[in-house]
Amino acid sequence: MAEGTPIRAAGTRTGEGGFVDTIQSLIVAFVLAMMFRGFVVEGFVIPTGSMAPTLLGEHWLVRSIQTGTEVPVGLDGSGRSRPEPSRLEDHALGRGQPLDGAGVLRRRLGDRILVCKYIWPFFQPDRFDVAVFKNPTLPDGPSANYIKRVVGLPNETLWIVDGDIFVKAAGEDEFIVQRKPAHVQRESWQEVWTSTSLPVAPERRTRRWSGPPWLGSPSAAWELGPHGAWRKPGDGTAVLTWDGDRYPIDDWSDYNMISPMGQRGLTPVRDIRLNFTMTPEQPGFETTFQLVADSHVFQFRIEEGSAEVSMWPVGDPSSAEQRIVGIDSVQAGRASAIVFQRMDQSMSISINGKEVVGLQWNWTPLERLAYTGGKGTESTSTRVLLDAASRPTPPELTWSFQGPVTLSRIGVHRDLFYQRPVLNQRSMKNAPIAGQEALVQPGTPGYGTHPDKLAVLGPGEYFVLGDNTARSLDSRLWGPPSPMVATQLNPHPFIVDRRLLIGKAWLVYFPAPHAPRKGGMGLIPDFGRIRFIR
Repeated sequence: MAEGTPIRAAGTRTGEGGFVDTIQSLIVAFVLAMMFRGFVVEGFVIPTGSMAPTLLGEHWLVRSIQTGTEVPVGLDGSGRSRPEPSRLEDHALGRGQPLDGAGVLRRRLGDRILVCKYIWPFFQPDRFDVAVFKNPTLPDGPSANYIKRVVGLPNETLWIVDGDIFVKAAGEDEFIVQRKPAHVQRESWQEVWTSTSLPVAPERRTRRWSGPPWLGSPSAAWELGPHGAWRKPGDGTAVLTWDGDRYPIDDWSDYNMISPMGQRGLTPVRDIRLNFTMTPEQPGFETTFQLVADSHVFQFRIEEGSAEVSMWPVGDPSSAEQRIVGIDSVQAGRASAIVFQRMDQSMSISINGKEVVGLQWNWTPLERLAYTGGKGTESTSTRVLLDAASRPTPPELTWSFQGPVTLSRIGVHRDLFYQRPVLNQRSMKNAPIAGQEALVQPGTPGYGTHPDKLAVLGPGEYFVLGDNTARSLDSRLWGPPSPMVATQLNPHPFIVDRRLLIGKAWLVYFPAPHAPRKGGMGLIPDFGRIRFIR
């Protein structure tokens, strides 16, 4: 071969044949893309707030000028109407939050997500996955695709008790509480208050703000520093007590603050996380956090060299269950990020991102109802327990310190709480099949929320719930399936048949886009919110 002779790839054509090759390549690429979309990954848009704050539908993003806090607020029941900033401020102040009416209000579209398709038998739903599926009551049309969290699996019996999921497996006699995996639990906490959202100039506010929720005793022992830092300079003991009247810890959601249905029947939530950064100033320090709830005292303690969790019935500390471990990660003069958390019948202490000690307990549903309602199970009917548990006592939070210490980045969060609704006319889109009339009758308890209506799942049947249960139409409230689903797939109400499942929500790739200017289209994604879905 002579030097400089061009080499052509095998099968390559020149001239007009190149046009044919290009068309063929485009056709192949299109076919591969459609196969990929049909069998591997597909994109969806979140239209509503039933999964907020995990996934956001169309909403207003409210930014407080005084605090810099950004709060997503779902569109109200009237549709697209712009809420008055003063109305938002009134709602927030009712919860003790310093949201100011002079804030910035921007409309955002819903998150755009990627969904990995389920491929049986290799890839199928796990408990607490976020799944996309066809709505069994309306499987076609613009509202056909729903997204919820899978909480019940085939061949199980499920009971929602005091906001948590209890499951009895096939052939078993006892219901067991279902604890969320750590990666799901981290994303499930919902903010109640944080020290980083204090107003910079409270005296300039148009409405009075009554201050942070922690009340110091003695008050002279505490110094409030910049950026929400707290300092206890003395050697003695000082206590912080949570003011539950101004900052109730219940299933309120910022996202629902202007929704007429989103804040009805609020229930105190006792699954709580307290996170903070602590810098002891000298050896001999100690901090103790006590949460009184469900007829028990739950105590978290850290002192130099040890961490301890314990629980006991109110008034009976001698019967305490206790776990204690040695630690060297919290030392005088060193800042440590600490988390105390109680959730799903367990409690733990984490230091600098690592769990160091934990404790679990396995109350049955009846024990849970008895402790929640402050009654004993002996000679007490289930109906009385349910009635008492529907009005639980709010949690009491007490936090004490020994020795000089500086605190910063303090936050209080509450866990997901699955509400216990009753069926309404929304559940009657389709006529019930003979024999199911009593099960779907309006005014009766939601499916899976009452011992008379336990969610009994058969082969290939799933139970799903929205994270924002106050505004979620899900397996608790669906009535009969559509005639097409009932005749061709599954006639059972309230459940999602396996053949209606599309896939697992995997990634928010285009988060809540915003408009570059007032009145413009939402074209620019919020890149800081690109995230995996847990």
